[in-house]
Amino acid sequence: MLQAKNRKEITLDAQTLSILQFQAEKQGRKLKNYMEQVLKEQANSFELTDEYKAMMDAMLDKHEKGTLKYTPWGDAKKELFSK
Repeated sequence: MLQAKNRKEITLDAQTLSILQFQAEKQGRKLKNYMEQVLKEQANSFELTDEYKAMMDAMLDKHEKGTLKYTPWGDAKKELFSK
């Protein structure tokens, strides 16, 4: 199955690029391929903390009980963009 890919532009300083280029060459990769690999590994290594899981459980519980307070998008948008 093919996955849709998104292009994102990033700006890095010369020293960071130099280090990444060195690491890529060490692994026999092109810089772009190396950076994609590093980012994929980092994204896939994400683990939910116990605190986050507890917070989400509490939020879901409040949602199921009907006690969770939601702000309508229109109100939030006014608050965010009126400043």
